[in-house]
Amino acid sequence: MLQSIRERAQGVIAWFIVILISVPFALFGINSYLGGGSEPVAATVNGQEITQREFEEGYRDFRTNLRQRLGDNYRPELIDEAKLRQEVLQLMIRNNLLMQKSEEMGLQVGDDLVRQVIGSLPGFQVDGRFNQDAYESGVRVQGLTPAGFEQQIRRGLISSQLSKAVTGSEFATQSELNRLVALRLQRRDFEYLTLPAANFLSGVEVSDDEVATYYAAHQNDFMAPERVKIRYLDLDVAGIAKTLTADDEALRAYYNENQSHYKSTEQRRASHILIPVEEGSDDAAVAKAKAEAEAILKRVRGGEDFAAVAKAESKDPGSVEEGGDLGFFETGVMEPAFDAVVFKLQPGEISDLVRTPFGFHIIRLTKILGKSFEDVRNEVQKDYLKAEAERIFYEYAERLGNIAYEEPDSLQPAADALGIEPKESDWFSRDGGQGVLGAPKVIAAAFSEDVLVSGHNSEAIELTPEHILVLRVVDHEEASIRSLDQVKQAIQDKLRVESAIKKAKQEGSELVSKLTKGATLAEIATEKGVKVEARKVISRDAQDVPADLVKQLFLMARPEGDAPVYGQLAMVSGDLALIALHTVTDGTLADANELGGDAALKNALIQSRGKSYFQHLQGNLRTTADVVIEKESTDN
Repeated sequence: MLQSIRERAQGVIAWFIVILISVPFALFGINSYLGGGSEPVAATVNGQEITQREFEEGYRDFRTNLRQRLGDNYRPELIDEAKLRQEVLQLMIRNNLLMQKSEEMGLQVGDDLVRQVIGSLPGFQVDGRFNQDAYESGVRVQGLTPAGFEQQIRRGLISSQLSKAVTGSEFATQSELNRLVALRLQRRDFEYLTLPAANFLSGVEVSDDEVATYYAAHQNDFMAPERVKIRYLDLDVAGIAKTLTADDEALRAYYNENQSHYKSTEQRRASHILIPVEEGSDDAAVAKAKAEAEAILKRVRGGEDFAAVAKAESKDPGSVEEGGDLGFFETGVMEPAFDAVVFKLQPGEISDLVRTPFGFHIIRLTKILGKSFEDVRNEVQKDYLKAEAERIFYEYAERLGNIAYEEPDSLQPAADALGIEPKESDWFSRDGGQGVLGAPKVIAAAFSEDVLVSGHNSEAIELTPEHILVLRVVDHEEASIRSLDQVKQAIQDKLRVESAIKKAKQEGSELVSKLTKGATLAEIATEKGVKVEARKVISRDAQDVPADLVKQLFLMARPEGDAPVYGQLAMVSGDLALIALHTVTDGTLADANELGGDAALKNALIQSRGKSYFQHLQGNLRTTADVVIEKESTDN
């Protein structure tokens, strides 16, 4: 499962981020620098403990990271929870062994390199430059401190040094390169037909006895995770601002006190969506970014809300939470290309793509600021209400934390004192829920001993500098096996599909036998009422053929003579494919430019071999290590 995730990460940048961000955040956890104290142990690696809390936090962070990476493609119902927990623990053990080996070899990383890496991470930059506030806020949201985050980066860099030490010593011969090209650029000439899954599902029945037998034999597959419901008080500046009003007298007074913010020279207020292009990017990367920006431009010109699209798509950390809003600025403040376009637009107008050293911008002019109070009244009102909301927030935040602590058995006293309506969540597990319920700090607090076991209010949880939350658990369910009634339909569907796959494979074998004895695909297609797909020649990278079919095609034996080789495949879609492979043509060095030329291929081969040796090193470390895994450590 983890291997399939790793294979999606390609290229130097993706690898770098996986090593330096995903692994430390997902696998070491907050206790890696705070210390776990006397806690239950999930595993011991050569005498070094991985506590149960570290494992749970690492597993939760890994799931959160996975959810963020996959976005809309995240399908939790398809994840084998027990298997994934075991694999994450094994990954933590592996990384622990690598760190021990690195320390044994005396590998070290200096402070300058750690600062350089942190400064280069896009999430900590504003307008293309490292921003200390963004850094501290981003680290804090992850439930870490700057010192803890820097230690994790250092550990990641040390681990990468070990990897480079192993992979950097390999070489490749010309014969190996020739073989690589022959296989990698190989082309196969084939045709195929598909028999729909419905053919095999039809008539498949699953009895109650079969369902009960499967349930009894696979109860661990139907574990319901531990979960809680919480009541919470949610306090944030934006929410407070929405409840406030202001009269002209108050606004004029605020305007007069802050005239430096509302200069008399012409200013323009604009919002933008940024699709970044890294300095030195090649033409392919620039083209990709431009295509993405053009697609977004089409959306906002088609009527989609600019602020909503900016929040979803813009990569400018300094303005994305504001819907791309850059506030007011005078000419000469922005990049020349950006500035030239903004000062030609009319309010409400959206620009074409604008290229700057930061990437491609889509700009919407919001307003042209005049000289009078009336011209900037809305801006003054927004600023005034935000300032008032901040004043109230900081006053309420301190009171909320104090009352929740002094009255630990209920949130109602704090709610009554501050006039805040408590909210209640739906059930959520250690993987978190939606919105604020997915924040690592909220999950950690909800499942902490003080809140979950002792029944106290949590401390005030700072989600951002302008957003805090206090919670208490109102209902709790231990991990348990779901009842047969709850999972009966899922088991029936699974058994029906398995039965259909067996039928498909059996019929596929029979049809392949007929083809081998002289029948043709066209004859079988006529018999089954389907059509033969047009004959074509494809490479391993073909996109117009189902991926599982391409994989099967390149596993089939070469035809001998003029007769095709036949094969079958029960596809991911549930359909059955019958394949006729006619010819195989190996790639040659003349084709090598398709993969970047001889030098690039040789480098890829060296890296592949180095990676293989590094995997062997990891295997050897694991084989010779003294690892003790507690029996219950990965149970749900």
